[in-house]
Amino acid sequence: MIKNYIRYSFFFSLFMVFSAPMYGAENPWYLEREEESIQVFIARVKGSAVKTFRGVVTVDSSLKLVLSVIADASSYPRWLYNCRSAKMIKFVSYNEVYSHVVTNMPWPTVDRDSIIHSTKTQNPSTKKVTIKILGKPQMLGKLPNTIRITDIKGQWQLTPLKNGRLKILYQMSVDPGGSIPKWLVNSMLVDIPFYTLNNLRRIAKEPQYK
Repeated sequence: MIKNYIRYSFFFSLFMVFSAPMYGAENPWYLEREEESIQVFIARVKGSAVKTFRGVVTVDSSLKLVLSVIADASSYPRWLYNCRSAKMIKFVSYNEVYSHVVTNMPWPTVDRDSIIHSTKTQNPSTKKVTIKILGKPQMLGKLPNTIRITDIKGQWQLTPLKNGRLKILYQMSVDPGGSIPKWLVNSMLVDIPFYTLNNLRRIAKEPQYK
């Protein structure tokens, strides 16, 4: 039963990325990178020195297949940018979980960890799935050799298209805290969504998710 929870519930501790602590952008989104059909947008956030990002890609895959990858915790280090480990810590329902993620940081900065509350909803008409992400840093005691991230907010939007394809939007706002320079955080913003979406697209084609 536990295996089924991990496999089929929305285990969404996916999102240890480093941008700003709010959804709302102070300025309009601007296109920073477009490559391999992936678009990466960056925006400034009012009151923060750190920017936020949005990645968008359309894939030849179904909603069910992509959600199967997202639900498979063991796959995270293979496709989630810089993910070292991930595990579910509380299962509420198939649409709501709490999970823990540890993220590798470049030397000499300290690795980060986070507690993520993830909730899924689906529009009954369009079948569009939205996964909202919010940090819950107090749910777990501090771990050695990591810094707990406290400001996290993000979302995935998975929109089925009429031609059988799927539009994926990945948007995150996270302040990693600690003494990491904001210029280093901002320098990572383009790579995070680009490689995460590119890897997710590839992994979703593997036989075990069909």
